[in-house]
Amino acid sequence: MNQTTDAQIVHCPHCGAANRVPAERRGSPAAKCGKCKSPLFPEKPAAGAATTYKMRCGQCGARNRMPADRLGSGAKCGKCGSPLKTDELFAPQPVMVTDANFEPQVLKSPLPVLLFAWAPWCSTCVAVTPIIEQFASESKGRVRVGKLNIDANPNLANRFSIMSVPFLFIFDNGELKESLPGTLQKHELMLKMAHYV
Repeated sequence: MNQTTDAQIVHCPHCGAANRVPAERRGSPAAKCGKCKSPLFPEKPAAGAATTYKMRCGQCGARNRMPADRLGSGAKCGKCGSPLKTDELFAPQPVMVTDANFEPQVLKSPLPVLLFAWAPWCSTCVAVTPIIEQFASESKGRVRVGKLNIDANPNLANRFSIMSVPFLFIFDNGELKESLPGTLQKHELMLKMAHYV
């Protein structure tokens, strides 16, 4: 068999891009994504090694790294010693963001936030919603995804001068980092958010 028939399409676990991988490179840690250069076959953690999560302290904003096996054991900020709200890492999402809960859900989020501004009358928003929801599901514990209905929350629509939808905002550590008009595909969302995770 030649190399083209032995090649397999592998989606990057980081950005979602499709990559053609020859049979002899399948499973190799040297195989990299052509788009984001991440390993296509990340090394499996050693037996007993734990997944690590990163979250910001609600008091001082410091980024904390903690193993999964310590999430429920009264984790504290390494900088100020305040208790970390680790239960927020796995809250159901996307979160419905409103004028009333914007500060706790977005500005005080322990994770970077991707906020999707939409309206019920917008057909593009309705078409993009499954992509946003799939991204929210796959990025749980690393990114908080919020949905903002601009018709029901005019104060936030005015505050951020949202003149058209769909519109994406990226927040980190209580600050607006990026404003993105229009829509992005799931792998593009992953690439955008990778900088903040």
